[in-house]
Amino acid sequence: MALADLQLERLLQRSDLWRGDAYHPQQMGLDSGYPELNRHLGQGGWPSQGLCEIFCSSEGIGELSLALPLMRRLIPRQSREERSAGLVSLVAPPHVPYPQSLAMQGIDVSRLLWVDTQTPKEQLWALEQILTSGASPLVLCWLEALSVSQARRLQLACEKGESLCLCYLPSKVKEQAHPVPLRIALQSSTETNTETGSARLFETQVDILKRRGGWPAPRFSLSLLPELLAQSLMLDVTKLQEQDKRLENELNKQQSGQILQGPWSA
Repeated sequence: MALADLQLERLLQRSDLWRGDAYHPQQMGLDSGYPELNRHLGQGGWPSQGLCEIFCSSEGIGELSLALPLMRRLIPRQSREERSAGLVSLVAPPHVPYPQSLAMQGIDVSRLLWVDTQTPKEQLWALEQILTSGASPLVLCWLEALSVSQARRLQLACEKGESLCLCYLPSKVKEQAHPVPLRIALQSSTETNTETGSARLFETQVDILKRRGGWPAPRFSLSLLPELLAQSLMLDVTKLQEQDKRLENELNKQQSGQILQGPWSA
């Protein structure tokens, strides 16, 4: 029995053996900049290459902020002598990129490649060319739909060019099964603060629907607003709360002055 136990223990220590919810990554991933997200991604961050699908319930819930720390790491704002040849590409973003805002996040906007396309066919063609070239280690794209064959083709392009592609898709298509290493769903937080009873501010709910080598992760929340913007909005919310409290106190004083005091007895 002792020999059998020893052999079993050696077998369980192998990195290529999947043990249900246990995760043994063969290589570490790219730091996402969010410790909680890194813990749930399993590899300690984003995959170093491959197609990652990010499903968004609506715009403005932190979908771009999710990639900002990685963009800042790959194309940091540096002097001309320190710059490398790598690019970060944005394919078919729903809005015109705002360079000043990205520069405030420490990103070298001169190394951003913005590809504006008109049709889904142009989007997929541009994506495949960029991913295969290997000139852009990170590509962000926004698509309305993606078939299984298209996802497989983009995944192969990522492997050939050793590129990572974060593909933003609407939530309505997340039920389709695609051969990709990572699938994440984002939606605005509906949780409430137990102390104040108000909605939790500036947080996004994250569901990891699929991750290579492990089960889907339980839902968790992330604050995806950039630090400076979050601080500014928090100050605005604090001011509004103080104003509401002052108005409530004044209203209570006015109402208390209108209460009639009479000689009532039990």
